Amino acid sequence: MRHVHLSCARPLVRPRVLARMLALAVPCALLGAFPSLAAADPLPPRVGLELGGGLQVGKIYCDSDNGFCNDFTEAGGVNLNAAFFLSPKFAIMADVWAMTHREDNFTFTHYVNTIGVKWRPLPILTLTAGIGAAHATLDYHGVVSGSATSDDGFAILGAAAIDVVRSRHWALSIEARFGNGFYGDDKNNDGTADVVGRNVGLGAAFTVFGF
Repeated sequence: MRHVHLSCARPLVRPRVLARMLALAVPCALLGAFPSLAAADPLPPRVGLELGGGLQVGKIYCDSDNGFCNDFTEAGGVNLNAAFFLSPKFAIMADVWAMTHREDNFTFTHYVNTIGVKWRPLPILTLTAGIGAAHATLDYHGVVSGSATSDDGFAILGAAAIDVVRSRHWALSIEARFGNGFYGDDKNNDGTADVVGRNVGLGAAFTVFGF
């Protein structure tokens, strides 16, 4: 009787080698299924001219030594700005900002107009600081119409914006900002402003760049 010897065949590919092949094949398959992921270019750094604007909701505050105004009121705001980034992180800028409150026939508006700098410590985060001039206007439109404008006062501005959507030539961001106007020092000559007007707002900003 002839004896038949049975033996297990050796695998064509060892398990360890197969695992390595799969580890390489899966990412390649995914990139093949989504070619845009493989071909997408990184967004370029933001340098040069940037133009932007924003809308805010917030409040106008008023503080005074003589109690002329110590209150706040709800307000809506709009701003326009231009900046030139000398590098991806640093820019010089100009900003005009107004917040307005309407009640009955009265419209009160506080303006904060500044020049300053922008600093971008992260690609999606922009910080702004500026100094300039502020003034306020009061308009009445009823049976008769009239308006009054305050003297100019020294102004400061601060803002922080975080990009939520970004393309190669524009960005949409959420921005928080404040601006103070300091008016007069003729009541008691104590070295502080007699009246301080303050804009505080939170809103959306849209910026275009890459011209």
